[in-house]
Amino acid sequence: MSKPVIVYGSRMLGTMLFYDAMKHPDFRIACFAVDQSFLNAEGRFCGLPQVDFGTIAQSYPKDRYDLIALFPGYAREREEIYLKAKASGYKIRNYISATCEIASDVRMGENNVIFGQTHIGFGGVMGSSNTIRHQVYVGHEFTIGSFNVLAPDCRIGGRCNIGNRCYIGLGSTIKDQLDISDETLAGAGSVVIRDTEPYSKNVGNPSRIIGYHQDTGIQFGLRNG
Repeated sequence: MSKPVIVYGSRMLGTMLFYDAMKHPDFRIACFAVDQSFLNAEGRFCGLPQVDFGTIAQSYPKDRYDLIALFPGYAREREEIYLKAKASGYKIRNYISATCEIASDVRMGENNVIFGQTHIGFGGVMGSSNTIRHQVYVGHEFTIGSFNVLAPDCRIGGRCNIGNRCYIGLGSTIKDQLDISDETLAGAGSVVIRDTEPYSKNVGNPSRIIGYHQDTGIQFGLRNG
C-alpha cells in the first residue's frame, strides 16, 4: 500500500480528485493544503483537514506522506506551483483514475492527474504536471510535454505531439499525426486539422488562428481556485 497523499492547491480539482479517488484502491488523501491566504475558517475541506502549505511538514512528515499539486490557473503559473511543490521535499505522486484505460507501456513523469473514463493509448510518453479530465481519448504513440490541460471529452488522434503549457478545450478534436506547439490554445469544440503555431489561439471547425498570447501566456481560472 502506498503512502497517504497531501493534495496541494486547487479547490475545484481537489474536489474532483476527492470523489474520483473514492474508487481508487491505492490512493488515500490525508489532507488538503493551500497557501495561507486561502485557508478557510473551519480548517476542513471535503471533510478532511485543510492546512497551511508553508507549515505542512510539522504535522505531515515527508517520510510518511506523498504530495500531489493541482492548479487550474494560468498556464505559466502551473510550472511555478509545481516547482514550489517539488522544492518542499515530498515525493510527488501521479494520479491515474481506477476507471482510466491506460496502456501498460505508457511512460510519464510526475504530478500528472488523469481522471476517470479516459483512454490513453499505447506507446505514449508524457512529461509532468499534466491534467487530463474525464472522458478524454488520447491515441497511440503520442507525445505530451508538461503543464498541459486536456479538457473533458476532447479527442487526440494517434501519433500526435503536444508541446508544453497547452490547453485543449472542451470537446475539441486534434487530428492524428499533428504537432501542437507550445502554449497552443484550442477553444471548446475546435477541430484542429493542421499543425499549430506557438502561442496561438485556435477556434472553429476547421480551426483558425484568432490571435496570439506570447507575452501573457494562456490566461484563465484562479490560482488555488
